[in-house]
Amino acid sequence: MADAAAVVDVVSADTRRPGDVVPIDPRRPVNVVSIDPRRPVDVVSIDPHRPVDVVPLDPRRPVDVAVGVLFDADGRFLLTSRPAGKVYAGHWEFPGGKLETGETVEQALRRELHEELGITIGAALPWRVELVDYPHARVRLHFCQVRAWDGRFEMREGQQMAWQRLPVEVAPVLPGTVPVLHWLAEEGGFAGPTHYTGAMDDDWLDAVRWDAAGLVPVIAQERASGDVLMFAWMNREALAETARRGRAVYWSRSRARLWPKGETSGHVQQVHEIRLDCDADVVLLSVTQLGHEPSIACHTGRHSCFFQRLEQGRWQAVAPVLRDPAEIYGGDE
Repeated sequence: MADAAAVVDVVSADTRRPGDVVPIDPRRPVNVVSIDPRRPVDVVSIDPHRPVDVVPLDPRRPVDVAVGVLFDADGRFLLTSRPAGKVYAGHWEFPGGKLETGETVEQALRRELHEELGITIGAALPWRVELVDYPHARVRLHFCQVRAWDGRFEMREGQQMAWQRLPVEVAPVLPGTVPVLHWLAEEGGFAGPTHYTGAMDDDWLDAVRWDAAGLVPVIAQERASGDVLMFAWMNREALAETARRGRAVYWSRSRARLWPKGETSGHVQQVHEIRLDCDADVVLLSVTQLGHEPSIACHTGRHSCFFQRLEQGRWQAVAPVLRDPAEIYGGDE
């Protein structure tokens, strides 16, 4: 028997089953809202002093989305493009999708990646949660790291896929993806730009004292060890591309063209910082040499191009060959 001081509301969406009796605070009304008249109304109130919300009245309430940050064996992460017909079509993002009723984040991610990419993921490690307010929707992104899966990738929604490192080379990047790139940069000690955002103002290039051939000498120094790795040249376009990509792009005088470091060998240079000397005629790059462990910057297969030391009037090679050049690129770099 209910307390006589309380008001009893009986709500039953199905006339064939007993009504649900829920005691409430007599000092306030019960608001029961149902958008779909065919859907049963379930009224649950643990705190009798709290209003009962059956359907959220706030149109900006976040939509929960499970997102997978997939890493391959080389440490690259997967980005996919949003297919035609969707908001932000063509923008690049980490794959995933909305949680359905009753699903956990991992269950939703497992379902979405199978439906969209054709793979069955292994463990999904919860990583971070980010709230993003788009003009069309407010989403709460639950990011999970995934490092194992079964099956071959199939772009079942007509999207594209790209394995990336920082800075990402695909563009444009979805706004909700940008925070993840910053997290990856923080964890990996990457200090350069994480992605390309558009045309860069090139006034800064005018401060460089280019020589008569339109070139400037460039020194690449390894960030972690302080080792001087190599010397090369850049023209205006090469320096601009280096700043845009966050990876070293030189000018090859012998081939008379741009030379992205590592285009043949895979020994790319991730650029953390670009400096100009006091006379504005020498550029210094602070880099991480990628593609081989221990790192190789020289076409001879050595760590540094400066491997010869003057000893008693003769130049002596004092650094070992870490990999046969013939196995790398045939000595073309």
